[in-house]
Formats: sequence, structure tokens, C-alpha cells
Amino acid sequence: MAACALSQSGARIRQGKVPLAVLLFLHCAALAAVTVPMSNVLHAHGFSAGTITWAFCASGIAAFISPMLVGSLADRSVAPERLMGGICFASAFFLALTFFSVDRGWGEDWFLGLMMIYALVMAPGFSLLTSIVLSRLRNAQREFGLLRAWATWGWLSASLGVSLVLHADHSTRSAYGAAVIYVIEGCFCLWLKPTRPLASRVPRRVRDFFGWEALQLLRHPDHRMIFVTSAVFSAVLSSFYRYSPEHLRELGNAAPSAVMSIAQMLEGVAMVTLSLLLARFRLKWVLAAGLLGGVLRLWLMSLNELPWMVASIALHGPVYVLYFTTSQIYMEQRVADRLRAQGQALLTLLNSGVGNLSGYVIILWWHGTCETAAGMDWGRFWQGITAVCAVVAVLFLILYRGRKSMPSASTAAMVPSLNPLPLD
Repeated sequence: MAACALSQSGARIRQGKVPLAVLLFLHCAALAAVTVPMSNVLHAHGFSAGTITWAFCASGIAAFISPMLVGSLADRSVAPERLMGGICFASAFFLALTFFSVDRGWGEDWFLGLMMIYALVMAPGFSLLTSIVLSRLRNAQREFGLLRAWATWGWLSASLGVSLVLHADHSTRSAYGAAVIYVIEGCFCLWLKPTRPLASRVPRRVRDFFGWEALQLLRHPDHRMIFVTSAVFSAVLSSFYRYSPEHLRELGNAAPSAVMSIAQMLEGVAMVTLSLLLARFRLKWVLAAGLLGGVLRLWLMSLNELPWMVASIALHGPVYVLYFTTSQIYMEQRVADRLRAQGQALLTLLNSGVGNLSGYVIILWWHGTCETAAGMDWGRFWQGITAVCAVVAVLFLILYRGRKSMPSASTAAMVPSLNPLPLD
């Protein structure tokens, strides 16, 4: 009897929300441990500015390839929890090998090649994890923000740990720590009870296998506006982790990873309050608040003073929640469940692929034009990015329409939903 009760209790835990919170915490802790200090780590090992930028670009290139493929598999044939476990183990191996090449001095070409392999393996992870979490919630609008906050705590914990525990703001120990976290996450994924994909959705065409069916979502004007705005806003914000640590270093800050963690502190607060905002305001205004907050945040960076830099970094978390987390909830509510994982993967492709990749390349060029004989003109650099963000916000306010009332039966059939939002 006791063994039976223990088994039932374990089954409930495996299917409950606690494992989802743990997965979100671990995954974002791993991402933060390698992403936040990477520019300073590579700079300390003598890597050129161009190589550092292309290291960040690797995730953008990978986002064009692997997320849609993995999203299609998760929707059609393979349990997403099992896929996630495989992604974690492979990410741990290739990440450790990538930074082993840095320690051993194999050169920049070896590093970029291995970084590209790691990025291809890692790229589908967050969109797949988001799909796993949302598929297990009864009311995503109310519950997702509270769960998603655990991802923020994971990112915050890793950022603080890199600076204050590992003292690895300029050391490859940060990447090895991330690899260990990936292994723990992979074991946890295999422990979860798998979710069965839809048996009837076996891919019959090449386009189905690669998840291209999700491209039909671009025909809907509101979906299209969300996707396009997400891509351009991601391009603008790609400057955050690439250049903010360098700017902090030039302003005399000795622990940039710890300072960057302030963004996650307020992001956690924003996650907890997101459900209240969505209950009171139309999605349009929550999304617009995120875009306008981005304008303010980048303008503060342009003031080129450490206190305003810290204030801007603090705003990054709420800005991310208001726009990007809300857009994930929008996709879950407004997209047919047969395209759910692929829809999240397409959002990742446009954010991390089109958005981040174009942002890294264009902003690298802009960064070069702002360099002077006296040094980097950070004020001009951030002012230009602020202007682009302002244009994005204005266009969204003009072009996004949303749903001002519950759809009719005929409209609902055209745009199927899992849990329709009353207003957006």
C-alpha cells in the first residue's frame, strides 16, 4: 500500500507544475552562465571583435534550421520531453568542447565551427520547453507568468553565480558550469512522464518534416504583425548582451555579470504580475508597453553614465516580459493546437534567427561607425538604436488591430484556439 501510494505521489509530481518550474530554472541558468559573460571571456582570451560578434551570430544562424525541424517532430512523432533531454545532453557536450578549444588555444576558426554545432543543437531548446510548459497548463493566461518567472530566477542565479561564486566573468569556467547544468536538466527531462504527440500527424512531405506548415500563420494579419515586430524588436535588443558588458567594463564596473542580473530581478517581478496585466488590459496595450519601454531603456543607455546604465539594465527584464512573453501567450491562445510547437518554433526562428542575426550584423557595422580616435562614442551608438526601436513601436500601434470582441463561430473556425483570450 505504501509503495503504491508513493508511486502515485511520484506520478502526480511528474505531471504537475513543480517539474516545469525546475526545467525552466535549469534551462535559463545554463543559457545565462554562457551568454552573459561570453563577450568578456572571449575578449580576455584575445579573440577579435568580429569573432566575438560571430559567436553570438551562431545562435541566429542555427535558429533558421533546427527549431522548426524539432518543433515538427514534437508535434507529430516524438515526445517533446524526450527530445528536450537529448537536446540538453548534446548541448552539454558541444558547449564543453567549444570552450575546451578556447582553453587549449585551437584558434578562432575551431572555436567558431564548434560554436556553430553547439548553437544548432541548443537552438530548439527554449521554444520546445515553452511548448511543453504551455501544453500542460489549463489556463495559460493566468498560470504561465508565474511559472515563467522560474526561468528568470534561473537566469538571475546563474548571472550572480558567475560573478560572485565562480569569479568567472573572464573565465571559461562559466561555460563548463553551464554544461553541468545542461546535464542535470537532461536527466530531469528523461524523468518526466512523456507527452504523446498526435498519432495522425505523421509527416508525408518534406515541408511537413521541416515544420514549414507553420508558415501559413503569416497569412493572418495579427499573427504576421506579431512575428514581424518580434523579429525587428529582437534585432534591436540583440545589442544588450553583446555590448552592455563591454560598456559597463569601460565605465569601470568590475562585475558586469552581476550588474546584468539586475534585469532578471525585475523580470521576475514582471512575470508574477503579468497575469494581472493581461486580465485588465488588451494584449495590444501590454505589447505596446513593452515596445515603448524598450525605447526608454535604450535612451537611458545613450546617456553614457553608470547610474543610467544600471537603470536601463533593470528595465530590460520588464520590457522582455511585456512583449516577448506576452507574444508567446498570444501564439498559444490564437494558434491551432496542431501547430502549437511549430508556431512557437517559428517565433523562435524570427526572434533568434532573423532578428538576432540581422541585429548582430547590422549593429556590428553601426558600432564600427561610432568608433572615433578618442574611443567609442557610446552616446551616438545607443541613440541610433533607440531611434529604430521608436519606429517599431509606432508602426505596431498603427498596424496591429487585435480582437475587440469574442469571435463568431465562423471566425473561430478560421482561427482555432486552445483557450481563446476575451480581448487582444
